[in-house]
Amino acid sequence: MLTRSFQDFATAIKKILFLVIALCFHNSGIASQLPDYPFIHSTGIAYIQVNPDFGEINFDVNVSDVDSEKALSIAMARVSEIKSIVALQGIQEEDMIIRDARKEMKKDVANPNTAEPIYQLSYRVVLKIRDLKNWQAIMFSLLKLSNIDKVETSFDSTLRDQIELDLSIEAAKDAQRKASGLLSAYGKRLGAVTAITEGKLKNLSTAIGLVSEKSTSYSEVERRKAIGEDLFSIPPLKLRSAVDVIFRIK
Repeated sequence: MLTRSFQDFATAIKKILFLVIALCFHNSGIASQLPDYPFIHSTGIAYIQVNPDFGEINFDVNVSDVDSEKALSIAMARVSEIKSIVALQGIQEEDMIIRDARKEMKKDVANPNTAEPIYQLSYRVVLKIRDLKNWQAIMFSLLKLSNIDKVETSFDSTLRDQIELDLSIEAAKDAQRKASGLLSAYGKRLGAVTAITEGKLKNLSTAIGLVSEKSTSYSEVERRKAIGEDLFSIPPLKLRSAVDVIFRIK
């Protein structure tokens, strides 16, 4: 009886020691994720609107007819008309792309009892417009064509890479300004930069418990093109950069 009680006591002691050791390793693991110096984390944001200098027009050409040869003839005629518009407006031949050509046979919905199928030919046309001064004239000529569907426009800038780099620099300056302002309230000064990244530093705030209840999440640099809602208008590019920086505190 005494021996068994001693064994139970020893087992309980081993369990307690195991829990203590596990907690020590757990705490040391958490602590190792944190900097061993005072620091401040700041997010900088920069915005800009830029006028695009080139654009794209995307549209479908759809032709339907019970006569397959007639449908093909109409589809080829549309290709010739589009090429004429392209040549007239000074667009290079390589800036016109025809893709996703399809041929389908469908039943005539209006006359379901007829055995004669309808042949549908379709293809996608992409026009790259390098000179936006001709944008309205090109669009007006295209919209006059028959069998044109799903017309979409987008715009971009040839200087995007430099613009995004400049935005990132301005966002970094904004992060420095914010951090300096916060530290000045406590009589402290910024030290050296120890980490910097575009967008938000992953898991940093949650790891050290610095996320406020209504914190705002900023995405990385926006890289989408400006999408035109009015086919004749040229909207500005709205670009944004977010930069996260960690500074030492002096």
